[in-house]
Amino acid sequence: MPGEGLSNIQIDGEKMLAIDDVLGMEKARSMANDIKVKAFGMLAGLLSRPKHEDIDVVYEEKRYDAFWRVLGLSRFEYKRRKSYKVPVEPMVTDVEILGTNFQITGQKAFDISGIERCIEEYKEDEIVNAQNGQPGDFLKYLGLANKQINSTDELTKDGALIVELEAKPAFLVRKVVNALIKPIQADQIIDEQIGIKELALYFIPVYTFEFHWKTKDKRVTVSFDGATGEQRKEANKITSKLRKSFTNAELFEFGKEVANFVPGGGLAMMMGKKAVEIYKDRKAE
Repeated sequence: MPGEGLSNIQIDGEKMLAIDDVLGMEKARSMANDIKVKAFGMLAGLLSRPKHEDIDVVYEEKRYDAFWRVLGLSRFEYKRRKSYKVPVEPMVTDVEILGTNFQITGQKAFDISGIERCIEEYKEDEIVNAQNGQPGDFLKYLGLANKQINSTDELTKDGALIVELEAKPAFLVRKVVNALIKPIQADQIIDEQIGIKELALYFIPVYTFEFHWKTKDKRVTVSFDGATGEQRKEANKITSKLRKSFTNAELFEFGKEVANFVPGGGLAMMMGKKAVEIYKDRKAE
């Protein structure tokens, strides 16, 4: 009887987090200036290496990349009746257990029934690029210092850009919850719990510079990770930026988007501090 007793899904830990910037524009600019000759690499032959003064910085930006983390847990407690085959030694003819006598057959074993109390616990941790919904190398950021923000305006007040966010939290929650619901072979469901323990949007500071080798009219772009202080292996300028700021409350006001996403219906989404019951008694199709 899988699903019996599952009446709500608790969503906690809704937050926006800005990972601490260990660089700043001045330090990032200095790092870029130090490597601008080296940045052209194979483009420059042995006989035509550029001089430092031949290269201009023609573009610079500070932006915030972002990733989603959805951490979900589920717990199922139930009882089920189970039959056990108990082997005995060859000389045994019968066994008495708690006043019940079990005759031993030619198989030199006997069957006894019992009721098992079981607990199953599962964890799903979905971490994806907030711009395109794809997995990425984001685990390294989870252990870094960060601060919670209430609005994206806190990130852009110095002119920084934010990448456009295409990955939707409702879809990610749906994906995690569906993965947490497991088929259970039980005679009695004691308790079923599914919870989203963290639903967080992390912002990563990134600095990008474009160099122009004037005499050869060649261009190279480099990027620095403001969270780690390291040069990124892949450099790129922002291609699509966030057009409108939003607050923490606005970002996570998506209760209706996740209504009835679990097969069978009958679930309510409990949205942090504000409980939102959505189509608890779903109409049969």
